[in-house]
Amino acid sequence: MPGLIRQSLRTRATPEELGWPVVLGPVLTRGRMVELRPPVAADGRQWSELVRADQQRLEPKWTVSERSWDARTSERAWRDRCGGLRQRAREGGALPFVITVDDVIAGELVLDRVDRARGSAEVDVWIGSPFEGTAVTATALRVLVRHAFAQVGLRRLTAPVPAGDHTAAALFARCGFRHEGSLRAFRVNKTGPVDYELWSLLDTDRPEESISDLPIVSTVDVPGGGKGFARSDRLQQRLHELIPGGAHTYARGSDQYPEGMAPVLVRGSGSRVWDADGNCFVEYGMGLRSVTLGHAYRPVLDAVRGVLADGLSFTRPSELELAAAEDFLGLVPGADMVKFAKNGSDATTAAVRLARAATGRDLVAICDQPFFSVDDWFIGATGMDAGIPEVTARQTVRFRFNDLDSLRALFEEHEGRIACVVMEAATALAEPEQGFLEGVRALCDQHGTVLVFDEMITGFRWSAGGAQSVYGVRPDLSCWGKAMGNGFPISALAGRRELMELGGLRTDSRRVFLMSTTHGPETVSLAAFRAVVRAYTEGDPIGIMERRGAVLAEGVNAAAAELGVADQVAAVGRPSCLIFTTRDGDGEPSQAYRTLFLQELLRRGVLGQSFVISAAHTAADVEHTVSAVREALAVYRDALHEGGIGQFLVGRPVAPALRPFAAPRRL
Repeated sequence: MPGLIRQSLRTRATPEELGWPVVLGPVLTRGRMVELRPPVAADGRQWSELVRADQQRLEPKWTVSERSWDARTSERAWRDRCGGLRQRAREGGALPFVITVDDVIAGELVLDRVDRARGSAEVDVWIGSPFEGTAVTATALRVLVRHAFAQVGLRRLTAPVPAGDHTAAALFARCGFRHEGSLRAFRVNKTGPVDYELWSLLDTDRPEESISDLPIVSTVDVPGGGKGFARSDRLQQRLHELIPGGAHTYARGSDQYPEGMAPVLVRGSGSRVWDADGNCFVEYGMGLRSVTLGHAYRPVLDAVRGVLADGLSFTRPSELELAAAEDFLGLVPGADMVKFAKNGSDATTAAVRLARAATGRDLVAICDQPFFSVDDWFIGATGMDAGIPEVTARQTVRFRFNDLDSLRALFEEHEGRIACVVMEAATALAEPEQGFLEGVRALCDQHGTVLVFDEMITGFRWSAGGAQSVYGVRPDLSCWGKAMGNGFPISALAGRRELMELGGLRTDSRRVFLMSTTHGPETVSLAAFRAVVRAYTEGDPIGIMERRGAVLAEGVNAAAAELGVADQVAAVGRPSCLIFTTRDGDGEPSQAYRTLFLQELLRRGVLGQSFVISAAHTAADVEHTVSAVREALAVYRDALHEGGIGQFLVGRPVAPALRPFAAPRRL
């Protein structure tokens, strides 16, 4: 009966759960295609020939056997070995692969002794002599490591290496493994007991830097699969039937993309996304800049799974709320208190209400920056202001970034009426000039006005502590969101105790209704936030984004210069928050040329309205992007030479997201 139970449990496991059988790759390595695939009985002849030719090198490493070398390396021996490996794989105890180079067997790579409860496995690899020194083994090992951690969910891999085998040791070191210790008399071969050295790799060692810089070229993972957008188009039409605008965010709308080329996405992993037609893209501006660690980042997902079974929403605060608040305030020393919500607009609108209550004033001075809220106090100051009373729109006034005189003029014009100044301390294109932020702080103090920093983008992209920690100017209130949850919905309002307490119970003033929401404290997003904090305190995501972004900008701008369009197209801004310019032949910003550039990037597997990067973008992703940009710019150059985009662009140009009428992209 126990055997029947075990067999029943085994048959329930799916290939997705086992991580096998699956083909990994192919990967282009020095001009050759490297692939890992499950072993089959028909591999016997190739395997036997490869192993027998390597007798002198391999036999001393094999365990002792009474059988002859010829018997152990025969095609029949392979069939027995293959059958045993496949059986262990079906039981979940191993993940066996043969390594192929241009469809020819080059070696074996096996994850053995798989313990799924402990998340561990042992790596066993050999490569035939003809393929040594070609980077094939390192490539195969890196691909398998990524699969083991990202898909199978393992946490620890070990690799016993014969003492003195410096080639094998260098291989594992190059792939991120660390030397852990010695294994005395670990195995016995024909010469007797042999000492081994133990190498290991943990998922927390952040091996993605060493294992993911590989140009995957399979038909599934190649960016720009060339499969068209037929299914995405049908889905988009249906979205327009059911959802106003065809998307829940205007920036995600189909009118922001070339007509007939607005991919409807089905999944993402790392820096890549896949659409309903099976196209793969390297994505930028991920989640409207809310994803900095990569899609489906495992430590965040693990943290979320860890709280799911315990319930999400309760009638009283959870202990997780306290832990998350402590984590947040540990990152932002300029804040005394914090309150969580779901959207950035929740936080900025709460800040405005709090400032108005604290000062008894009605006007809001906003910096001339793109976006602060979906609520009336801000949208009334945009071109998409239908439905907002004029009296509300008049309560918001604007000043210019890096222009203290423009803010000073507002204070003089509306003396005693400005409740708060709302601004980003920096943007992708504009660093604060020396003394500007200090001057804003001084003006707010002079006029009794609350200073509010919008840290939606700067938080966790400039610094985990936001722009305020970079530039050393403390606001009264700060508003956070986007990357806080790496895509999970969470935002925060933080600030000085004397202001925040106006929404609490330790005040004698009239209380402010301060972000009292049903879903603000649900445990899933708080757990995600805490995992993000750990990723930022234990690693350096911002450093990775800055380095990768700098390489991307250099490559894009070099390509533009090479093709003679540097005056029209450039990657500009902070390396962790790059945008691209698209100008016409007269040097004027052009939506038409922007659309052409987007069209050509999409055709080559790059999706994004910017080049805002994440810590999941690899060197290979950047290299692919630069290559795609170079090809796209060749088309851009041809359009400039022809005097327009007419014969090059399919459909109508994109249009600003916040515009008063659906035209020029009315359906």
